[in-house]
Amino acid sequence: MNMESVAIRPARWEDADALEALWWRLLEEQATLDPTFAPADDARRRWRNDFMLWVRDRMYRLLVADRSGKLIGFISAHQWSPPPIYRQELEVYIDELYVLPDYRRQGIGAQLVAAVRAWAREVGAVRLRLGVLAANHGGLAFWERQHARPFSITLTIPLRDFQNPKSET
Repeated sequence: MNMESVAIRPARWEDADALEALWWRLLEEQATLDPTFAPADDARRRWRNDFMLWVRDRMYRLLVADRSGKLIGFISAHQWSPPPIYRQELEVYIDELYVLPDYRRQGIGAQLVAAVRAWAREVGAVRLRLGVLAANHGGLAFWERQHARPFSITLTIPLRDFQNPKSET
């Protein structure tokens, strides 16, 4: 295990290329776990557009894990409130978290989450919210260690190749 220190810091404009490469690796890993998450043809263009927003908008946080000038992970999050039919409580939604495989299980993901927790408290959020692929067993275990608990479960029903479902009444 490499014990060299890691700096958790806000992303900067000059991080764009390295951060895009990390983000692309995240997409590739997700697509391996579930082909539903295969990147769109224009994904990189959209990322570059969104990157500009994440870096300058105070409603977003884009943090990187920097080890001696090399980006080895990142987390993106944004402030979120429920639809107006529900009690209004500010939350912070963690959009993405990624650490390069060679640097996992060294506490870097936990450091990134801790930085987002601190920001969430600063802005008055009452909780963090996030999603994780059901097939991502390592990710599920990580989030359990972060004290994340199921809130709602999203189910899907594939419609391709679906033959007369048996009625369960």
